[in-house]
Amino acid sequence: MNDISDIIKMLAKEAVEGDKPVSVVTGRVTDTDKLTIETEQKLLLTEEFLIITSRFYPAVFKLDTKLLLLRCDGGQKYVILDTIPEIKEEEEEE
Repeated sequence: MNDISDIIKMLAKEAVEGDKPVSVVTGRVTDTDKLTIETEQKLLLTEEFLIITSRFYPAVFKLDTKLLLLRCDGGQKYVILDTIPEIKEEEEEE
């Protein structure tokens, strides 16, 4: 009987790991009137697919703002975790 229990546990673990319940992706704001974010996979996300936490409410984003997103189970919802600051390279003086 113990073997069946172990097999069920193993299958359940593999199902959860294989399903990738969450993943971290990056995106960029492409429209500010109707908040739209383009992910690194070229997927366009509108507000209906976004979970905006109190940190970003009311949502005021500038065009081309880079964002760190958490893709929830199934990829139907994305949580905006944070903004990604632009790193500007200093020009070398001649």
